[in-house]
Amino acid sequence: MVKTIRNIAMLIIILSAVIFVLGCAEKSKALLSEDYKTMSNENILRYYYSLSDEIERQEKQSSPQFSIGIGSFGREVGGGVGVGTGGSGYTADDLRARRIDVRLEFKRRGLNP
Repeated sequence: MVKTIRNIAMLIIILSAVIFVLGCAEKSKALLSEDYKTMSNENILRYYYSLSDEIERQEKQSSPQFSIGIGSFGREVGGGVGVGTGGSGYTADDLRARRIDVRLEFKRRGLNP
């Protein structure tokens, strides 16, 4: 009974992590899908800061992670230790490129962020 509860808890943790990672990617995709060239000056400034915030959030997630796991399957019991790079596996390079494009649009419009 205890082993079953542990397995269910591990499954919930893994599913939560996957949902979190997919949520991060969705936010980035939503930002990249917006057309900044048609935005007003006020909205493009907000968009620029949203890009910067998302880049910062992506970089904070990329710190190293250490984990210890214990599991069982039938009568077998096993354990393991893992070290990962962390983060969502998504790089912020596309967001940085978009932020550069937005800054060039600022320059074209004569704005200073």
